[in-house]
Amino acid sequence: MIVIFGAGGGLGQALVSHYLQRGEQVLAVSRQAAPSEQPSQWQQVSGYDAEALAPLRERLDHQVITGVISTLGILHDEQFMPEKRLDDLTTDHMLHSYYVNAVLPVSLLQWMKPYLPTKQSCFWVQLSAKVGSISDNQLGGWYSYRASKAALNMLLKTAAIELARSHKQLTIAAIHPGTTDTQLSKPFQGRLSADKLFTPAMSAARIAQVIDSLEPAMSGALWHWDGTRLPY
Repeated sequence: MIVIFGAGGGLGQALVSHYLQRGEQVLAVSRQAAPSEQPSQWQQVSGYDAEALAPLRERLDHQVITGVISTLGILHDEQFMPEKRLDDLTTDHMLHSYYVNAVLPVSLLQWMKPYLPTKQSCFWVQLSAKVGSISDNQLGGWYSYRASKAALNMLLKTAAIELARSHKQLTIAAIHPGTTDTQLSKPFQGRLSADKLFTPAMSAARIAQVIDSLEPAMSGALWHWDGTRLPY
């Protein structure tokens, strides 16, 4: 079974569809209600903390998990946009970005750990962002988003080192999906050329292709959608 968290978003829905089309058993987890065509694959939750995820236990018990994909993340909302200048920083925005982009994903990994196989091949993938690479930062700006994604990358790298001892066939990876035509990227699409904006279906297929190439020895890295390794 492949478990997809954040399945209600544009990219989440595309990943669910992609793996179902491949014939995989999928459990789609979302705060949104199930689409009419996928009621049996769907689990609606009120959030992604331990209490909200409790209803999943019955569905995960006695299942063999072959992979987990989390699309959780935030770039902007009704109150906040990415900061262009130091003067734009607010504590609330920084803390919220860190919570959604770093704390929630690693907490999700912690919660799912008992269900991850210790002796069978399995992947854990969290969508990240190229702008979280400190050494690749040449433009500045987007303080909270960059910092929270950099923190996410460190948390996943640290977890990969630990879990390599107990889950020897587990591969943990962060993947940069590229700019996908979803609500997350809507405010920033005007400055992009057509060949730089990808459909959700295209991004999902590329993410799956990267996942297919992963091996446990690669665990803990940040990957571009084209399969190249990105620097931290």
